[in-house]
Amino acid sequence: MLKKAFLVAGLMMVAADAHALDPYMWGIGPRVGTMVIPGRYPLKLPEAVDGSSIEKVRHDVSIGVQAAYYLHSFQRMLLDASLGFGKGYLDAQVMVKWNYVMQTGAMDFLLGGGTGFGSYRFKGDDPEKLVIPYYPLRAETSALIRDNTRGYQGTIYAQFAIPANHYYTNADGDERDAKAGVNFTVGVELALLFGDFTPPRPR
Repeated sequence: MLKKAFLVAGLMMVAADAHALDPYMWGIGPRVGTMVIPGRYPLKLPEAVDGSSIEKVRHDVSIGVQAAYYLHSFQRMLLDASLGFGKGYLDAQVMVKWNYVMQTGAMDFLLGGGTGFGSYRFKGDDPEKLVIPYYPLRAETSALIRDNTRGYQGTIYAQFAIPANHYYTNADGDERDAKAGVNFTVGVELALLFGDFTPPRPR
């Protein structure tokens, strides 16, 4: 009898753990975005590149994949990986984000932020280039329209990139450290998420 009791208790614990790992809702899919402020990015290049062929980027696009995992009806975690492109510009970035669902209904409104790591690359005439590994700090607000299996999300974000270093290669091919510029931006993103957006029914 005691063995059976332990067996039942063990099965109940396994079932409880499995239920705890079951997401409230989830989704994964592509996203696209662009920077809006400043008109030319970054806000300020390092002084070391003044007079070089390296220029700020004016038109850019960012494409990536975003995954959302709802802990409950009012909290979710996100993993976002993206690549940004522009003339003489490349940005690779991975972020972990947290969102709070402020209002839910026909349209959900979310507020949150995140951090991660990334690397900018600005290219001028060969061999000039500027490489900036950085740690992004982001605040964002989103609106999400969802049906049972899809979510359509629009996001406005503000992000400050804390540079880990600046590696500048000048016209002579010499690489040296450069003093930090100012890497702040405001942008917009659109995402399409596929998954399970049907909240579990109350027991």
